[in-house]
Amino acid sequence: MTSNTLTSAAERIAYLALDQFAEHGYDAASLNDIAVRAGIKKASLYAHFASKDALYVVALELALQAERDYVQSQFSKNSRSVKAPGEVYIDNLQRRYSANESLRFLLRAAFYPPAPLRGVVMSGFDDYMTTIRSHFQKGLLKAYPGIDEQASEVLAEAYLVMIDSLHVELTYGNAQAYARRLEALQQLSRAVGYEEIIRRLRG
Repeated sequence: MTSNTLTSAAERIAYLALDQFAEHGYDAASLNDIAVRAGIKKASLYAHFASKDALYVVALELALQAERDYVQSQFSKNSRSVKAPGEVYIDNLQRRYSANESLRFLLRAAFYPPAPLRGVVMSGFDDYMTTIRSHFQKGLLKAYPGIDEQASEVLAEAYLVMIDSLHVELTYGNAQAYARRLEALQQLSRAVGYEEIIRRLRG
């Protein structure tokens, strides 16, 4: 079963599971608690999902789709603003993490992947990061139509380094540490600027 073939009952259970996995992780999340929240017996879960692994994979798919949609919406807003490519997504990243369980689930899964599902988790997370990279490069091309491939690749890698750094603080740090990291990255970005990096790479 995939997230595209869920019955309404299975989809409701999967979203409840997503919340549990985001809060407790794979190992500590309880199928019994998920069943109680769904208003069914634990045994009834198996009418919808063959195993805890199967339920986790569907929750992962739901989280990935939610975050891909969110990334697209943020970069779409960015394209209609005067901000630098990718800035809107970074500005709202902490708020998204605090308010939405799908990003919390996704980062927890990536940093603490269940051993039997590591390949599935990391493949999905890599695709998510590729989505961010693709939208960022499209934003660069719109903002700087003459940008060459080398500059686009360098800036995309640097942008993903910033995202990775903020993901680490969201997962392991606290609000104060995140704020310091974000401010440092923003100051660096303002001090150097994309135009200057593009010019130097051309030279």
